[in-house]
Amino acid sequence: MTEKNRPMVNQYTKAVSLFPGKFTSAAPVWYVSMVLLVCVALFAGCGGGSGDPQLDEALEKLGSTSDTERLAGITTLSEMGDKPKPYADKVATVLKDTSPEVRSLAALLLGNWEHSSPEVLQELSAMAAGDKDADARSAALQTLSTLGANDEFAKVVKGILAGNDAALKSETLMIIGESTSKESVTAVKAELEAVAGGSDKGLAAEAKIALEMIE
Repeated sequence: MTEKNRPMVNQYTKAVSLFPGKFTSAAPVWYVSMVLLVCVALFAGCGGGSGDPQLDEALEKLGSTSDTERLAGITTLSEMGDKPKPYADKVATVLKDTSPEVRSLAALLLGNWEHSSPEVLQELSAMAAGDKDADARSAALQTLSTLGANDEFAKVVKGILAGNDAALKSETLMIIGESTSKESVTAVKAELEAVAGGSDKGLAAEAKIALEMIE
């Protein structure tokens, strides 16, 4: 076969081989090129990225084995407003993080994004009731209030006020006093009134401040 008669292998031929049965032999090269461009546009994010390098990097850091890296990641996300909101489930995975700073920021972020799945509420309740870190407990309880999870909020508060840990009670009463949700405070009104009328003057004063929210 001479060079002149050799079949031409052009871009169209290669493109058709990628999509067998999709194009007729008469399909013009420009049409195939347009289809390929559309495919690239539609599936550019197939690798799981958000399209925002800063957001992708922050999300990736949440899976790091380094406390510093995970904290950097969650801090960046907290500075990006609602942009990371579609990835709230990813943030929820670090509610069990070994770093109390990461847990605290994750809880507050989920509250800001109004992300209140049953799994998140369960984890926040566990944090608010028993996390070893005071800031993490506070963040979790505040978030329950922010989310309007009044049943979960009330259950945690009632359990704490019924206990014997005076320091934890004081911490909880201060959080309630700073709450912006009257519904959350109303849910524990009877318990607050009991503390306000009790013998511990410090706790009584804090309970009265909390009760002012609903007066």
